Amino acid sequence: KVPIRLTTSLKKWKGAKLHGPPRQSFGDCFFCFIGVFLTMLALLKVEKSVRVDSNFNLDVGWYPSTLCIVFALTPAPVGQPRQIYLAHIFNILVGLACRQIPTGGFGDFEEWDGATNPHGLPMIWVQALAVGLGVSGQAFLGIMHPPATGMALTFASNPLWSWGTMAAVLLVDCIVVVLSMMIINLSEKKQYPLFWLGLGWEGSGGTLGMVRYVARSARRSVSNTARSITGKNKGDDFV
Repeated sequence: KVPIRLTTSLKKWKGAKLHGPPRQSFGDCFFCFIGVFLTMLALLKVEKSVRVDSNFNLDVGWYPSTLCIVFALTPAPVGQPRQIYLAHIFNILVGLACRQIPTGGFGDFEEWDGATNPHGLPMIWVQALAVGLGVSGQAFLGIMHPPATGMALTFASNPLWSWGTMAAVLLVDCIVVVLSMMIINLSEKKQYPLFWLGLGWEGSGGTLGMVRYVARSARRSVSNTARSITGKNKGDDFV
């Protein structure tokens, strides 16, 4: 099986001969430019205010990729509010958790111990672990937002970023989502967001459909339990 897989892998290097994505119109690109410019301007102002007026640390350099997805790839599932919020929270937690691993400096792969790294793993091992857990965890939980993965690396590497930064990140997330809704929904062609919680499948009515389904199931369960108890009581009275 291994030789077959290797042969198949080499064939895949040729690509699938598909066409690349089409370019967007000048009007759509100009609209995207305006939206990104105004939103980024607001984020930079927030970053400046946060650094001056509070003890929270924030780097809005994490957000240009998010704005690219939201404004240029608006229908993409990875750019919806749920993905942004949950992916940021998850990757921050991953980074903070990995930072608890004892490290001995920025050694190389083979420098597991010795004079340059006497107390723990080389930092690059911890950083790679944080990124690996961040990507695979997002995929497993269904909360993919690729730009958020950088936070796992950042929080694992630098003690400057802490729980206070998470509060600042969530604040900025709210600003991004609100401004995106205000700007994008002025377009005749686009809508944002396409979903909030995104529970359930489209055919089942989405989030509301899932809530109704759970409510109906709960009512049926309670009703069946009540009938079972009533029947048992009648049987006891008869005896």
